[in-house]
Amino acid sequence: MSVVVEALDAPRYRATIDGLAALLVDAVERGAGVNFMAGVTTAETRSWWLARADQVADGMIVPIVALEAGGGRVVGSVLLIYSATPNSPHRGEIGKVLVHSSARRRGLGRELMLAAESRARADGRWLLILDTVTGSDADRFYRSLGWNEVGEVPDFALMPDGTLTSTTYFWKSLR
Repeated sequence: MSVVVEALDAPRYRATIDGLAALLVDAVERGAGVNFMAGVTTAETRSWWLARADQVADGMIVPIVALEAGGGRVVGSVLLIYSATPNSPHRGEIGKVLVHSSARRRGLGRELMLAAESRARADGRWLLILDTVTGSDADRFYRSLGWNEVGEVPDFALMPDGTLTSTTYFWKSLR
């Protein structure tokens, strides 16, 4: 599968929301702890993505997606979310790192993360944070990319099946 990774502007983001919604449903159906519970619908995830459209338009969120070459199906995503406060013009957060179950184990997550880090650096955002389910594949993945653990918060969120899970926070300096 040939894939293109690219940052989306506001019009392209809006045009890609249905694909992003399907990607998020796929992640939750496979047990990812990413804000939603089992049984989430495409309409619900579509609303979630749509709610971020104004922040994409004003440059405070940079969506980066992986699209299948040719067909353009969304097979991965990462959101670069910039801090809006005056005392943190150097900071951003990584969110919604998702790779479709049909496209996993091909280096796509790494490619998305490197693209996000590169874009953050280009935009003058050199300190990034993120959080993930403690002990998950994602936890190990971020560590492999040089992210530094801040700490763990027990019983932070519910997994899609309703069980409580801890969350680990990470940081990375791009300087």
